[in-house]
Amino acid sequence: MPDLNLDQALQAAKTECATLAEQLRQARVDLHRLGAQDMNRILVAGAVTSAAGLLVGLAVGFRIGRTK
Repeated sequence: MPDLNLDQALQAAKTECATLAEQLRQARVDLHRLGAQDMNRILVAGAVTSAAGLLVGLAVGFRIGRTK
């Protein structure tokens, strides 16, 4: 009897794994179709712009601090 339950659990786990793998594949297809690469470019551009703004702000702050 324990073998039957173990086999059933193993089969259920394999089925769930296959279902999750299919859902992940479909999500990747959807993201690619929706332009995830463009979104990544926008996020990187935003991060670079934020970093540049931070550096400019620090430079201005240090200059103002040194003149006083």
